[in-house]
Amino acid sequence: MDSGKRNVLIVGVGGIGRRHIKGYLETGRADLTLIEPDAAKRAAVVAEFATVAAYENLGQADLADYDLAVICTPANFHVEMMEACAAAKLPFLVEKPLAVTLDGVDAAIAAVARAGILARVGYIRRIAPEVIHLRAQIDAGKIGALKLAYLNSSQDFGKYRPDYRTTYYARPDMGGGAILDAASHSFDMLISIMGRPVTVGAMYDRLKLDGSETEDTCLISVRFASGAMANLTINQFQKRNVASAEFIGTSGNLKLDHATLSFADDDSGHWLEQRDFMEGMVPMQAHQARFTMQADTMLDALDGKPDPLATLSDARTNLSLALAAKQSWVERRFVDLDAAS
Repeated sequence: MDSGKRNVLIVGVGGIGRRHIKGYLETGRADLTLIEPDAAKRAAVVAEFATVAAYENLGQADLADYDLAVICTPANFHVEMMEACAAAKLPFLVEKPLAVTLDGVDAAIAAVARAGILARVGYIRRIAPEVIHLRAQIDAGKIGALKLAYLNSSQDFGKYRPDYRTTYYARPDMGGGAILDAASHSFDMLISIMGRPVTVGAMYDRLKLDGSETEDTCLISVRFASGAMANLTINQFQKRNVASAEFIGTSGNLKLDHATLSFADDDSGHWLEQRDFMEGMVPMQAHQARFTMQADTMLDALDGKPDPLATLSDARTNLSLALAAKQSWVERRFVDLDAAS
């Protein structure tokens, strides 16, 4: 291994794992070793990318040899992977969601705290420049007191993941679906900007995507400890790719449309300020670029630099919100998160 680079262990080389591989290689700061139990996937990735080694399971790798693990397994394996990293005192980034239930989550978080290691969660939008700028403007009072948010994150998911029926996405016990998987990103944006969620109400269903046991559509309303409210809409079958988030304050509005941030403070119907932070890129190109940004951020964090990435505590709150949203529709009522978790 190159002594001038960090030794990074990528655990799981599915769709997200491959994005992490590309991101860390693009930094030029990491040597990669892969863990993947599927022999065909493992061989394909080794053939495509420059990696140091590839193993079938975590037990074949000496965790003491690595500076960082990136956990990209299905979410039902995350708790045991985090515990393994804590036992080896190996810093890690774990993909979202943190888990599929709260079982074992608090014990794993406590083990990581005792180990004293860096641990972050892969909510990729935390490092997106447009989101960082949005958060800074809200914190600076550009729109006054934040009171309301409307989010819509919808796309033709089958186009981007035609194999979804054979992946974790199709199974609720592996963390798939519009709430645990897709809405998780929007929840993280809301938590990072609006604070602690306290109440949630939801409806959800599988309206289109066949061959899946999970929901492809959800309508979710959230109230926060501040009194602010948010409404989130997701469907994963519409043709137009939509990623919009509008934050409404007492003296103005800020809106993200993919990577374009706009501001208005009157009723003219026109946005007064607009800036595209990923100009010239299509949404999926911008998405991959953020994986490189995230990789650089994690490598910087290993050197002790501050980072904006989601913590395990943030991700636990996120998971609690997702599970309460599901509970809300099952029980046909609004759910108080403090009581639910």
